[in-house]
Amino acid sequence: MSEAVIFLVDGKMSEIVGRIKDRYALLEKIESVIPGFRGYKEKEIRRESDRLVRDHVYSVLYEAKQYLRDALVPVIEAERREFYPQLNRIIAKLDRLAEQINHADYGYSGFFNAVKIKEPELDLLIEYDYNLISLASDIRNVTLNLKQLAYRKDFNVFGEKLLELESKIARLDEAVIGRERIIRGV
Repeated sequence: MSEAVIFLVDGKMSEIVGRIKDRYALLEKIESVIPGFRGYKEKEIRRESDRLVRDHVYSVLYEAKQYLRDALVPVIEAERREFYPQLNRIIAKLDRLAEQINHADYGYSGFFNAVKIKEPELDLLIEYDYNLISLASDIRNVTLNLKQLAYRKDFNVFGEKLLELESKIARLDEAVIGRERIIRGV
């Protein structure tokens, strides 16, 4: 997965790449002194990229949860009780997924780690992480739309969008599970 593709998903990715490049300069100095350091450097860059991507996805999902909480106000004011359980369930699921992503294992295991992740799996993790970024962005967009619909009291479309959101959250959940399987070697 190229950096250019990731840039299309969210403008914040340029900040992530900038941080990686800063660390890259120090690693280049070490590489010039220690033979065979290049492979370590590449793995370390992937690990840092992995962490930054997960931090970004976590913050996007946190924002999405906030939009849903904001949408609760007009739903409650309009006494649309039929949406309460569904909204609470979705918020809880988003919270669980966000924390699961935030505390996920790194995409690169160090020398002493019990679980070793090999290069082909690292490349697959990059694809999964791109998918996580894309899905999180989609979820945030739908939750923003839900907030707007709730404040406009357009509850017919609101109900349809909740179903769309649940579908996207299910896809995100599947992507998180797939990512964990790669890391655990299952």
